[in-house]
Amino acid sequence: MLRRRVLGIGLAALLAVSVSAVASPASAAGSAMAAGTIPQPVLDAAEALAGKQAAAVAPTFSRTPSTRGPAAAAAENVITCTARAQYPHASTGGNGIPGSIDGKADSWCDAVIPYIGAQVELYQYVPGSGFFLVSVGSLNSGPGNKTYTGVAFTICQGVPNYYVTRGIHTYTAPGGYYPPSLRLDTQSPIVQVSC
Repeated sequence: MLRRRVLGIGLAALLAVSVSAVASPASAAGSAMAAGTIPQPVLDAAEALAGKQAAAVAPTFSRTPSTRGPAAAAAENVITCTARAQYPHASTGGNGIPGSIDGKADSWCDAVIPYIGAQVELYQYVPGSGFFLVSVGSLNSGPGNKTYTGVAFTICQGVPNYYVTRGIHTYTAPGGYYPPSLRLDTQSPIVQVSC
């Protein structure tokens, strides 16, 4: 049996030191709400889960340190990394588990670096209570510039429900690049899934 817990105000404080690499889930789901597909309480709960993160930025490592972050540099002296939380979906087998709901997060960079990490959390909406953590995937990490994908699973309940995937992405710069490391938290838009 999966242990469930509610994330409270502490998550917002934790996210304050992180950078988001995707648009706010409220804005992503806002257009869906305009079409009448996602109820307002679900949107509010997803926004609370995100901690009202800033708009998307591309995390970069540069050879030039600055007190305000990496300074503008020639393109050959910049390493750009990417983070993505994929839409939760009913597994079809393959690299998933049949009869489950999968959430995935991807991390990669455009040049070789010593460490790239991807971990994922899967959240399910419970009416009147918000989003609950239902699964934490194992860390997938290593060196290079390939894509590392973390995967989290939960049992498919056979009834439609709202889900959100959150990615936790970590990167370590090569010697001579700044900042020495980065952490990004991403969140997928809200998805209603049924199996």
